[in-house]
Amino acid sequence: MDVKHQRAETNGVRLHYVTAGDGPTVLCLHGWPETHREYLVVIERLGHKYRFIAPDLRGFADSDKPFSGYDPMTIAADLLGLADAEQAQRFHILSHDLGGPASVALAYLAADRALSLSAIETPFFGLDYPGYVDPRVAYWHLVMHMNMDVTRFLVEGREEQYLRHFFRDFAYDPTAMPESEIQAYVTQLRQPGNLRASLNLYGSIPEAAEQTRRLTADRLTVPMMAWGGRSSFGAHCVDSAKAIAANAHGGVIEECGHWVFQERTDFICAELDQFWSGG
Repeated sequence: MDVKHQRAETNGVRLHYVTAGDGPTVLCLHGWPETHREYLVVIERLGHKYRFIAPDLRGFADSDKPFSGYDPMTIAADLLGLADAEQAQRFHILSHDLGGPASVALAYLAADRALSLSAIETPFFGLDYPGYVDPRVAYWHLVMHMNMDVTRFLVEGREEQYLRHFFRDFAYDPTAMPESEIQAYVTQLRQPGNLRASLNLYGSIPEAAEQTRRLTADRLTVPMMAWGGRSSFGAHCVDSAKAIAANAHGGVIEECGHWVFQERTDFICAELDQFWSGG
């Protein structure tokens, strides 16, 4: 698959992004510590049917690293500007991990343009439904990363050791993330400003919770699909989707952890293809 690297000015930041494929547009929002790279395996499988636009979000990799603007509504505005730059009037939304809160905001802000929302292994903040548990309670690193100065003090100079822990411990199969990808993410995280800037996704969690709470006071009309790995978020994702959207489905992926695109590539690509094609 021919992947084209591009840059665009949007919402006051310059984003690096890749485009590939042909067909209905899919806007992709990655999580931490990943970049647009996490979607390359999906592009390889589905690029013959869909056109992918996958940016490095603000603060990550080869995009600008401002000192503000990491809340979901601002990142959603970044993505809307990118869609306009690529002349994508209608689009599917695909997110993973901490790209999820911004993807929900984008679905609300662009309800007249969004064809669907797929939130994969996403922590949902600010909700209130029977059985809901704030992810900050269940996952130690969320609160730690919110204290960005302490996290930088502990991680800088130890980026490889720290990321190896994440890619192995948060997976069902600890060898699922290829070594080449680990090294690519270590290199990215060591770029000047990248650790500081990317941690803002965690620093903005309280703001994300408040924005999500306000947005979800009304049911989302965009069709939504959510999956979680049994060894990671489990039913949190689909339960949250059903609390948010009028039309939601998904479930729990067995023998899978947090890195769904690498751990269960065939399964998730088949589910996405069926969802996007209206099957």
